[in-house]
Amino acid sequence: MRNFSLSTVIVAVVISVAASFFMMRHLSTQQPMHETAYERVMRTGVLRCAYGLWEPSVMRNPNTGQFSGIIYDFMQEIGKSLNLKVEYSLEVPWDSAATALKSGKADAHCAGIWATPARGRVMTFSEPLFFSPTVAFARADDNRFDNNLERINQPDVTVALSDDDITTEIYQTDFPQAKKWSVPQFAPAEELLLALATNKADVTFNAPPRLRSFEKGYPDKVKIVPTTKPLRIFPDTIAVDIGDEELLHVLNTAIDQLIDSGTMDKIVAKYRAKYDVSFVVPVNRPYTWK
Repeated sequence: MRNFSLSTVIVAVVISVAASFFMMRHLSTQQPMHETAYERVMRTGVLRCAYGLWEPSVMRNPNTGQFSGIIYDFMQEIGKSLNLKVEYSLEVPWDSAATALKSGKADAHCAGIWATPARGRVMTFSEPLFFSPTVAFARADDNRFDNNLERINQPDVTVALSDDDITTEIYQTDFPQAKKWSVPQFAPAEELLLALATNKADVTFNAPPRLRSFEKGYPDKVKIVPTTKPLRIFPDTIAVDIGDEELLHVLNTAIDQLIDSGTMDKIVAKYRAKYDVSFVVPVNRPYTWK
């Protein structure tokens, strides 16, 4: 009886040890729990930014690699206020911003991306940093559309577009009767203006500062079409992956405080002497001080 009991105990111990070993090995092969962007930023102390270059909001010196610009400088102030290091680590085409966020290659897109319904399906946007108008461009000697944007919506007009971006949205909504001339979305915006100068297209749409950059190489070829109001007003925002509400809350808290403190106004003033900053429409706060 004693030998049987001892054998039973030994067998039970062996089974228990084997089961524990199997369980530990199984757990070691499991994937680690998903870390949210908020958790990653808080753990590392670094906000990794995806970005696109556009003057004067996000610029990079081709010789030194040094970044500057209205939004770049503002993001550095956000980093200081949150005790985070803000790194511009991943340049992406505008149509790849959502993919960069979803994949975890970047925590936020920090170049003032315009919040639109199409983008809102796959990204979440911060409080506006400021607002930007979108205007129409035409050849300098083409006056057909002056204070008459409805004239664009005719089959004899060709609109230069970037595939699946703001230009396409405006074309499809406002001017679907016109013909279109397209470039891939990752192509520089100046290529759309060049299409006008070389008679490949008649009209395109973008933010006013694009013209100043283009005129450095092609002076007096393209103009902003005179109108009583812009085609669109878009909020310039920081974007995070859809559902990253915790990180968005952190960023919004800093954005509100820095705009209220006048930090954005000071940064814009810093660039006013050298660049066209007329496109920056300040955020109106829901209060006044008397």
